[in-house]
Amino acid sequence: MFNFKLKSISGRIFLGKVIGLIIGLIVIIILPSYGFPLISEFGVGALIMFVLMGATIGFAGIFNRHPVLDFKMHWWFRGPAVGFVFYLMFVLLSYENINILMQSDLVSWTGLVSPYWALLDGIVIGAIMGFVETKFAGEGSDLPLK
Repeated sequence: MFNFKLKSISGRIFLGKVIGLIIGLIVIIILPSYGFPLISEFGVGALIMFVLMGATIGFAGIFNRHPVLDFKMHWWFRGPAVGFVFYLMFVLLSYENINILMQSDLVSWTGLVSPYWALLDGIVIGAIMGFVETKFAGEGSDLPLK
């Protein structure tokens, strides 16, 4: 699909933004089935959050080792960690709207009705972004910036 000839940070950021844009647009399209308008502040905020999450995971791909604590950071750690932090911010800022989504029939049958269970979504989406970015655009401090 995307086969970058040159592994780069730019490639990682591009892939992260594209994945974030796709997920954000899916969220905007699905929201009217929960009673939200097609274009709402919540939907636009989700779109922006996913695009920025993908870009941040792309930027974080330059670090193979933690700069302060000096432990190895694989894609399966970086992506979910950034996804968790972004989703935590999203849940804290839009608790009422996420609570509406979690109380819906689609989710409530699982018993996971607290909005904080949505943090699992952030972990999974962050892992997907981290995997795709690393697979197609590389990782590590030897990546060129172009």
